[in-house]
Amino acid sequence: MVGHATIDHIISSTLDFESLGGPPVYAGLTAKRLGADVDAATKVGLDFPEHYTLFLARYINMLKPALSPAKPTTRFLIEQQGGSRRLRLISRCEDIEENQIEGGDYDICVLSPVAGEVPNALVSAARRAAKCLFVDPQGFLRRFDQQGFCALSGMDRTLLKQADALKVDYEEMRSLTGLDDKAQALAELHSLGPKVVILTSHRGYVTLSLENKIYRIPIPDLGEVVDTTGAGDILAGAYAATYPQERDFLFAVCVGVSAAALSVKGAGISKIPTREEVFEMVKRIRSGVEDC
Repeated sequence: MVGHATIDHIISSTLDFESLGGPPVYAGLTAKRLGADVDAATKVGLDFPEHYTLFLARYINMLKPALSPAKPTTRFLIEQQGGSRRLRLISRCEDIEENQIEGGDYDICVLSPVAGEVPNALVSAARRAAKCLFVDPQGFLRRFDQQGFCALSGMDRTLLKQADALKVDYEEMRSLTGLDDKAQALAELHSLGPKVVILTSHRGYVTLSLENKIYRIPIPDLGEVVDTTGAGDILAGAYAATYPQERDFLFAVCVGVSAAALSVKGAGISKIPTREEVFEMVKRIRSGVEDC
């Protein structure tokens, strides 16, 4: 897992709390719960609470040097209202270093920056270190104004030539392609390099696009949504734990959708479901998959 661990202040109509967060945490803990061994290349500051460090060390190998003596931990204020979310960057830690993953030999690497902390050279290092590279481009696309508020912009699309799998939502898809038409945009994303494109949605399904096949994967309606923070990372972590074992793109995404759907019933890192819950839900999801 490559990306910043964060401290998130999450606010909604029913929530107001601080939580450990970030892709290495949500994706890493999910992958570990599903049976994978997890290394995380990340950076945190001297302000990172010791109890967070001790907690993570029980499940994830934090690749050194993970501690920045000069910059504080990346922090976000996340305000959720209905299906919308406003993200504000409060502080940002230093970039992750190439030497944290050099010489690695991984089945899969999830590359998921949150605030531009992955330099281009690190993408190449991740490609060399792993048999499969899964990219979530959120942190490549985000731009933060002087107050820290987030908007999406463009990125160096040549980086995606190195990706085997790409996960995007609709806004990220439009930022990457400039297209609103889903079929055209998916074709454009494949042309950039990834053989697998996962398009997430709040519309009740996730789209899995392979180069010659498209699947529509239902998202189960499990009632009230409590907290969506980290759901995409949880999907990525479940995929990363499953695909190297099963070698089945569709099944791996179904496992990811199951884990993400179950997670939004909880808050913070306590939302990560158990292995038993995830695979029980996969049966329901897989039966509802449609070919497009």
